[in-house]
Amino acid sequence: MEKLMNKISRILLAVCVGILLLGIISTGQIRKRKAAGATPAPVVTSSTDIADESTPAPVPTKEYNTVDSVSDSVMNPLKRDAEKAMECTRETYASLDKGTAVNVVLSNSSVAQLVYALGENGYSAIDYFGNVDMQNPQNLIDFGNAVNAGQDAQAAYYVVHPDGRMHANILSYKDGEGSVITISEEWDKDMKPRIYSTGRYYLSEIRYTDKGWLICNRDMSGLGKDDKISRSNSYTFVRLLPYAEDKRALSDRFLGPAAYSENNLFTCTWNAADYGQLDFNCIFPMLYGEYYGSDPLINSNMRSIAGYKSVSGTDMHIVPYEQFERVIGHYFDISAETLRHKADNSSSYGGYFILGAQTGYSSTSKNAPEPEIVDYWYNGDGSLTMKVDAVYPWYGTDCAFTHELTIMETKDGFKYVSNYLYESPDNIFPELSLKKERAVQISLLD
Repeated sequence: MEKLMNKISRILLAVCVGILLLGIISTGQIRKRKAAGATPAPVVTSSTDIADESTPAPVPTKEYNTVDSVSDSVMNPLKRDAEKAMECTRETYASLDKGTAVNVVLSNSSVAQLVYALGENGYSAIDYFGNVDMQNPQNLIDFGNAVNAGQDAQAAYYVVHPDGRMHANILSYKDGEGSVITISEEWDKDMKPRIYSTGRYYLSEIRYTDKGWLICNRDMSGLGKDDKISRSNSYTFVRLLPYAEDKRALSDRFLGPAAYSENNLFTCTWNAADYGQLDFNCIFPMLYGEYYGSDPLINSNMRSIAGYKSVSGTDMHIVPYEQFERVIGHYFDISAETLRHKADNSSSYGGYFILGAQTGYSSTSKNAPEPEIVDYWYNGDGSLTMKVDAVYPWYGTDCAFTHELTIMETKDGFKYVSNYLYESPDNIFPELSLKKERAVQISLLD
């Protein structure tokens, strides 16, 4: 009897497993049939002519960073167009100075030549860092305006990277759903375009702003809305309207590429009569690079560039009084007495405390906003005032806050005169991690 019961149990178990497997197979076949029956994505026959085909139905649940496959009937024409676009830059690329390093790194002017070559052949194109105005932007402007109005639209553009690679972004918006097909390509050893990556990503948001920014947000539904990884990877900002050369030049000179990284020079209100909450210890590493024509100071180069001594048991370094006051005094009309009162320093250590950016608690680089001068004017005393918006891709806004910076030209450079911050409950500022960490480390000193 016991043997019989064991045999029956084994039979029942086998039947249950069989039913489960059939269910899994059936589910897979249903999914395959659904995928096969989906309407294909639009086919692009050229960078400015996109065929009118239906966008696939949105996937109900998409995991973070998922690349949705695209059928060959849709992708192959896009690949051919991408190869054709890259092909038109062959002669230009071949003539560029690529250096002697294993990895190609092109100068900004060389990258610009590739962008212009694409533009001359009718393609919408821009460089990765946005140093060059978008070429042939009208189809993207029309796309942005159509999406803002809730209308179906399609457009494509090319991005040129500093190493000569480029990728195509084919944007689509239909029935309230947005997506982008990407095609990445590089030059092979025979100087022919080689496609090394393709895919489609769904977009949870597409916006064209009054200031001329096309903002796209990748669908990161697999992560929470406050997740930093989601924010850092999801937004794409593309400037469509030209950034006037005079404003670009003023921004480069008086604000620089790291304007808002780990300092509050432009994020609080101050003037020569009242420096308010200005933190000179955090400003110094940035101005050091400007003053001496070197890289800005960070934790790893304090000794090699400046030779500053470290404070035992901490990550801080000491800048001798005379050098700190000389650099700061070059850019501000401030006395040594006022500076020693405002900035963290120690007579026993012989100078001012500074903390350079480093992994662990620094929020520099990728998640800092970038300055955009929207207006400027000269004052009666000869000073220059610039109205600046902070463009903050990390948070998906082209105006995280606004400030007015005033400078005065001098015989050997310029001085910062004042900064006025427009107060708003909607302001978003970058975190000053180094300032907080410096306070902690100073408090632990004997």
